[in-house]
Amino acid sequence: MRRADRLNDLLARLFRDIPPILDDEARRASEGLISGSEMHVLAEIGPGEAKTMTQVAAGLRISVGALTTAVDKLVEKGYVRRFRVPEDRRIVKLSLTTEGAALASEHLAFRKSMLEAAFGSLTQEQRGLILLVLENMDEYFKMRAAKPLREEREPPLRPIRIGDIEIPTPIVQGDMGAAFSSPRLAAAIAARGGLGVLTSFQPGFAAPDYESDPRAANLRALGRSVAEARERLGEGKGVGALAVNVLYAAPDCALAVRTAIEAGARIIIAGMGIPTALPGMADDARVKLVPMVSSARAVALLRKSWAKKYNRAPDAILFEGPLKCGILGFKEERLNGAIDGFYRSVIEIKRELEDLPDCPLIVANGAMSRAEVKRAVVCGADGVQLDEPFIQAEECDAPEAVRAVYAESERREARILKSPLGMPVRLLRNALTDRVASGNIDPAHCVNCIDLCPKKDIPFCLAEALNAAARGDAENGILFCAENGGRAPQCGTVADVFKALT
Repeated sequence: MRRADRLNDLLARLFRDIPPILDDEARRASEGLISGSEMHVLAEIGPGEAKTMTQVAAGLRISVGALTTAVDKLVEKGYVRRFRVPEDRRIVKLSLTTEGAALASEHLAFRKSMLEAAFGSLTQEQRGLILLVLENMDEYFKMRAAKPLREEREPPLRPIRIGDIEIPTPIVQGDMGAAFSSPRLAAAIAARGGLGVLTSFQPGFAAPDYESDPRAANLRALGRSVAEARERLGEGKGVGALAVNVLYAAPDCALAVRTAIEAGARIIIAGMGIPTALPGMADDARVKLVPMVSSARAVALLRKSWAKKYNRAPDAILFEGPLKCGILGFKEERLNGAIDGFYRSVIEIKRELEDLPDCPLIVANGAMSRAEVKRAVVCGADGVQLDEPFIQAEECDAPEAVRAVYAESERREARILKSPLGMPVRLLRNALTDRVASGNIDPAHCVNCIDLCPKKDIPFCLAEALNAAARGDAENGILFCAENGGRAPQCGTVADVFKALT
């Protein structure tokens, strides 16, 4: 039998044989009280923290209606507890009873033993090859589900234009805070033909007057950052461009926009809220505006608002979904569904922009490999935002202690916690995340960094945590990671990152 036929035969048998094996094990463990499909529900809820109905349904890839039927039976049998969240009675959460947790743990242990029996005798290299094959299969099935706009061959990365500014290599730097989005890194990325991005979030954290007058310290540091990056880029005869990322929800957003423009910024990226008033803040048609969105609906709303108030359309759109580093713009109960539907959202947004041919779509998909860059482009992206891959580049000014954590991030667990804004945030586990999991951490000194923050009874202070990372405190600082974090290529320079991913 040819190797291809043998592989096809093995896959067909695995797809046929595994479900009844798991079903038999579920009935054995529960003494015939539950079915295999009900055991899958228990395993998806898991013995840990409670989950919403939407989260569990998304994890199982079934409708909430179908899940409700199964949950009703499991509640009746005493394996699942269903309750409403006190702070929002509309949200229903699920947790396992003691008996349900015991069954779920036994089932998960059986799955682990099954894998150990199959792969236990293999070397690390052989396991790595099998993992690669399975990841490729997973990628293929997701791609099929997304119904790409383009052929699935190797797509070219073409230059994009943001207004009259050309970006020869459509790679955009993600804003990960003052520790990472420094003038040196942004200029190096622009010099390679990409779009280097500077942060407006607490860049003056090290200034002597930061605590007494954070607004003045931050605006002063922002102006210096833009000027320094422009000078560095001029020295390197760069062919790309520079942008400044502003937080629309920050009380000083309009001041940050004007400061960046006065310092010479020609592209403004704005997110954390739909930036409907951004054109009025910029007040300069020559400055290119790139709003961040989390859905096709947000694009439609923003386009309508800008056209009515300012007779203007976006110069580009940046779609930041749930795969990227940073705060995730989805409620916790919608997060799993948003992850599964990410590339469908890319396609929907691209279609929303069909009548704006001069408005490129940049996608932040947490790309760690050339295949992930390719997938974004196949689904309609004109450019891709990169976060973690640039942290290991020698041009990144993040403190060495923080860079060391990212270098071994594959060994660290990623945790999703509630941010001070109520939205979830994905972080590498450290002492900070462990403390937050045990209870809220009161801010030592509030600098009023974000309007949406309630200022009290928050999990942690975003500014303090980012500033700790910028100072080199890897255990008490906030370390953003992507959904598939820990797999960034170990590259020596920005040029190496471009070569590895494009």
